[in-house]
Amino acid sequence: MKAKFMLFISVAVMYCTFLCGCHTSKNMDKTIPYEVAERYFVRNDVNGLPPTTITSAKEFEQYFGMATVMGPNGKPTEIDFNKSFVICIALEPTETATDLSVISLINTNSDQLDLRYEIKRGEKRSYTSQPLMLLIVDKKYEKPVILEPI
Repeated sequence: MKAKFMLFISVAVMYCTFLCGCHTSKNMDKTIPYEVAERYFVRNDVNGLPPTTITSAKEFEQYFGMATVMGPNGKPTEIDFNKSFVICIALEPTETATDLSVISLINTNSDQLDLRYEIKRGEKRSYTSQPLMLLIVDKKYEKPVILEPI
C-alpha cells in the first residue's frame, strides 16, 4: 500500500513537472541576434518607404545606396544575402533630428518576428534627412517582421 502511494506521488510530481516545463517553453520569447548595418542611405529615387524585409542584394540595391567615407570605419557594413536577410526601419524624410534604436528583436513563437524600437526626436535642422536603421539577421530566423515603435 505504501509503495503504491509513493509510486502515485512520484508519477504525479513528474507529470506536473512535465506540464509546467512544456507550458514555460511554449510561452518563452526568444531574442534574435542581429548586427546593425552602417553607412547606408535610402536612395533619392525611392518612392515611399522601403519594405520591412529584404532578402536579396538586387532588391537591396533598388532601395539603398552606400555612404562610404574616409577612415578605418568608413566602409558600409558588408551583407551576405546567402546567409542573412535585412530588416529595415525607415521613416519619412524629416527636418527634425531623429535617432532610431532597437529595444528588442524577438521570435514570438508564431509565424513572425517582433521588432520593438524607439524613436528619439531632437531639434529642427536646416536640411532634410530620412531616418534609417538596417539590421542584418541570420537567414535561419527569416519570417515576416512586425515593427512596433515605442
